[in-house]
Amino acid sequence: MPWSRNTKWRQGSVLAQKDFQAVGLTDVPDADLAIAISHDCDIANDNLDVEPAVEFIFARILEQHNGNFTYGKNPRILHIDYKHDGQIVWIELIASKRLINKDRLDTLQPDETYKLNTDSGQILQSWLAARYRRHALPNSLVDRLRAVFKHIDDKGKKNSAGILSFRLSYDPKDELPREEPYELSISIVYIIDKAEYGKMAVNIASSLKKEFPNLLEKTKDSGTVDLRKCEAVSEMEFTVRDMRDTVEYHLEHLSYRTEPSGPVI
Repeated sequence: MPWSRNTKWRQGSVLAQKDFQAVGLTDVPDADLAIAISHDCDIANDNLDVEPAVEFIFARILEQHNGNFTYGKNPRILHIDYKHDGQIVWIELIASKRLINKDRLDTLQPDETYKLNTDSGQILQSWLAARYRRHALPNSLVDRLRAVFKHIDDKGKKNSAGILSFRLSYDPKDELPREEPYELSISIVYIIDKAEYGKMAVNIASSLKKEFPNLLEKTKDSGTVDLRKCEAVSEMEFTVRDMRDTVEYHLEHLSYRTEPSGPVI
């Protein structure tokens, strides 16, 4: 049958491993599933000259999830929960992607024993978008903050369950000569699911403020940074305006040196 807009395939739909060969996936990584990641509108489009394929990302089922990879903290790996036969299972999305032509996919149905809930679906969408809109920091700022970033990485990974994100605001946005300082503000956004997460974020902020001068001393030859603010903020208090005024620091930061900046989508 020709591809129809009434297809059951949607973003987040699961292609079972047993169906890999039927759609031509013969050379694949160690994966248990493949997850459709094309937008719903692109999947539904029945004009195959315009949208001939659906993009999938490979995934494996986890025995234990890692908080460092939840909520889109890492731009290259995502741990996300699905319901499988009524039970919560954790799935790791890995970097490898493939396009599957719709004329091969239309003979199959998604594995509907896997259900993606609304919250997880939004996390998936945000994570997919973040891979293309990651902010590249100026090289001169990265050089000055290398020890600070290591401190954030260490604290973030040890307290990954309760921290949603680290958000940075810096001025100016351009490269600076060594003798001119940057101004920096850091917001540590924590999840409100458990009371201890707020205390955790406050402790990280206090530690970072206390250690900041010592950390900068390690990179003093690159220039200095004036820390104007470092605070813990709950996910309920952190506003859309705050998001617009800051950039997210992932646990693997980037500079223009390693990856050219791309368009924001």
